[in-house]
Amino acid sequence: MATDDFAEARERELVAEAELWDVSTISPATHDDIPIVDVSAWRASGDPAELDTLGDQVRVIGEEVGFHFLTGHSIDPSVTADAFAAAKAFLTLPDDAKLPIQMDTPDTVVPGAGYLPVGERKLPRRAKGNLNEAIIFKRDVGLSLAEAAWPDPALVPDFRRAVEVYATEIERVALELVPVYARALQLPADFFNGAMRDPFWRLRMTRYHPVGDVLADEFGIAPHVDTTFFTLLAQDTEGLTIRSERSGEWVAAPVVADALVVNTGELLKQWSNDRFVSVKHFVPPHRGPADRYSIPFFFNANADWPMRVLPACTDEANPPRYPAVSYRQSQAAAQGE
Repeated sequence: MATDDFAEARERELVAEAELWDVSTISPATHDDIPIVDVSAWRASGDPAELDTLGDQVRVIGEEVGFHFLTGHSIDPSVTADAFAAAKAFLTLPDDAKLPIQMDTPDTVVPGAGYLPVGERKLPRRAKGNLNEAIIFKRDVGLSLAEAAWPDPALVPDFRRAVEVYATEIERVALELVPVYARALQLPADFFNGAMRDPFWRLRMTRYHPVGDVLADEFGIAPHVDTTFFTLLAQDTEGLTIRSERSGEWVAAPVVADALVVNTGELLKQWSNDRFVSVKHFVPPHRGPADRYSIPFFFNANADWPMRVLPACTDEANPPRYPAVSYRQSQAAAQGE
């Protein structure tokens, strides 16, 4: 199958699967549903034994759970607070102040980035619009935040600084996690170094408005799986709902102070030959009383890096299930690239 056909076929499969999920019942999450991974000891010591211990923990999570909380990442809480304040400052502006940088219009500066109004049918692509609005920033080969379309600084004076500082810090955390995932997959700690040069990522700042009565097939974010290597999420209040691989139930992820929620996505699922799970999740319509904000960071390898099924994830009895393709060839269709 040609790589372009593979990408489109995989996206159709994901959309069709998501439409069949029964999301009508949500339970509280337990520690088994979303374990906690604390990287503080390893970050402080750099001890390979500490890294191996984390790898062992993340291996179980990757194979059986897919989601975990991350603590000890050392992002200063003020940096995260400033990012949430920036999101609120921009996303509560009048529409006519946000629409000049709307995503995927003839005037869009960076394709796949910019402002998404309430009701957009993309990210994830679905028949009905998502009940949120967002602004998305993107990094790619030859593309940095310097090229982004920024809001009028007269309207949101501290916005760009807060976004750039948070983006720098969250990318640092992502890159520091990569060796943990390498060891989790029983690979050398530096195995992914080449693939992670010029990583492709999106930073999304999302506002969920309180809503009244909605139809059963309307969501804050429709049910989906991420297309990422992994995603790092900061949320100010509960809303993220995941499918527990252990209990088989939909569970509401709590907010843990100063912790990020981490989940593996389709990129790593594919790279690991389905060894690591890509967990289903969604955000229900937000019931309020106040707005809810979340800031997911969708982290991937270099978009043009050819991903061959990892050596620890295939043998004669378990041949590769995926062709050797890049993110741009295999997952970007789901993102409208």
